[in-house]
Amino acid sequence: MKKIMTFVLLCFIFLLFGKLNSNAGQYDSLPKGKNYLSLSNILLLESPDYYAQTIEPIRVKNNTIYTLVFDFDYLGQLTMDLSSVFIEIEEDSGVNHSNYIIEDRQNERAYFEFTTSDEWIHIAYMPNGHTNGYNAMLYEGTYQDFNGFIPYINSSEIMNYQGLIPMDYDHLLTIDQIKSYVTAYNSQGHAIAYDVISDSYSASSKLPGAYQMTFQVTHNLITKKYILDIRIFDLTGPIISIPNLIEIPLAEKIDVNQIKSLLEVTDNVDIMDSANLSILNDTYTSATTVGIYYVLFEASDQSGNKSTLEVPITLVDKKGPVISGPQMIYLYTTDAPLSNSSILSKYKAVDDVDGNVSVSISYNLYNQTLTPGIYQMAISSSDAQLNTTNKNITIHVIENKGPIFETNEKIIEKSVADTMTDAEIIAWFKAQLELSGIQATNLNILFSEYKDNEKQSGSYYVYLSYESNGLTEITRVRIDVVEDENMIPFTLYISIASGLLIAGLGITYYVKKKRI
Repeated sequence: MKKIMTFVLLCFIFLLFGKLNSNAGQYDSLPKGKNYLSLSNILLLESPDYYAQTIEPIRVKNNTIYTLVFDFDYLGQLTMDLSSVFIEIEEDSGVNHSNYIIEDRQNERAYFEFTTSDEWIHIAYMPNGHTNGYNAMLYEGTYQDFNGFIPYINSSEIMNYQGLIPMDYDHLLTIDQIKSYVTAYNSQGHAIAYDVISDSYSASSKLPGAYQMTFQVTHNLITKKYILDIRIFDLTGPIISIPNLIEIPLAEKIDVNQIKSLLEVTDNVDIMDSANLSILNDTYTSATTVGIYYVLFEASDQSGNKSTLEVPITLVDKKGPVISGPQMIYLYTTDAPLSNSSILSKYKAVDDVDGNVSVSISYNLYNQTLTPGIYQMAISSSDAQLNTTNKNITIHVIENKGPIFETNEKIIEKSVADTMTDAEIIAWFKAQLELSGIQATNLNILFSEYKDNEKQSGSYYVYLSYESNGLTEITRVRIDVVEDENMIPFTLYISIASGLLIAGLGITYYVKKKRI
């Protein structure tokens, strides 16, 4: 509808403009054509015979050469003695031009030249042969400039027509279509051919802008022109398109200006791209949660045509949490089995949107077994969008129990103030070896978990080395610190072992300990 209304308005302007220009110059006192002499302004004189004069003064140019010329048909019987035919021209300034006409019998014409000194002249005497010939002409210039008789053209005559035709760039007209809108007629109303004397439209790129074609036609020695202005308008706005739906992870949200580069902008005339887009409205930039948001883009071409497109942008969370923690867990058969909660405590799950999320066991073949082996487990974590991450782990249960001997040794109870020193542990251990028939030298404590934990309930190992029969042996002693209402007994387990050891000794030692 917008295009139709625009086109109708332009057509109205075209018709109005052509009409106004057709009346231009109507009141110009100088003649429209080359001939200044209107035969309707001639009055035949009664005396002398075969002479006439002008009724109204003729407007001419000052200080300009003019020529009056007649053909023999107009002069009639006066041609028999042209040497006696005279002309007299009066000017308002009082200057008179009077002389006999000059004969050009070869071309069957006679003429009279004069130079004006005023802007108005009156022909007092000029020949008239009383014939049906009408070829009498007053023109600017000398006789040498004469190119043929041209009728007098009335001041109201239209010499140059002018019009305007609007075009839509997307619906351009051909030359033949344009010419079909303009027709030239002769004085009898018959269509006659005309020529195109200038054309800036045909060979042009036909981009929006102004062009012009000029048509010319000649009839009865009178030449007229039609100047047609052609205005090409771009009435079509740019096209904004989305090649693909825009879906962006919330944690990787990009700037709204970067979204422009995801769009395509084309125009029927101008070269445009996403850089020509402007933003009219934006709910995307301030978004902090998943969902669909909108940005309203606008594109404007050089002709002022505008187009808009509301682009939906979906913020999504498709990435599951990241689970961090060990791939494998090791424990001994002598260790306490790991509970599910203690296993899960070793792992942490962080989601890029929801932050810290919980971890759960999805598959479990371990089930707190004490049997040596490798057991498969799987843990998983899900975010609010139910994106789930799974992690496979293995539990390695390692056998570390050596042979066990039972003895009928008596349990030794010994009262101590609070703790056993390293020296006391070594002395006691050496005595137990000797009781077992083992002569040990160079006894040393390699590492003691008991140290600094003497007053804390729990089981602690003391690792010792010694030499026997030229070999270095390594073993450990376990000290259990146990609280009781009246005393805290220390249960000391000694296990003697080495790489080649095939026998062992188990002894229990109780140490009374004050309540802390």
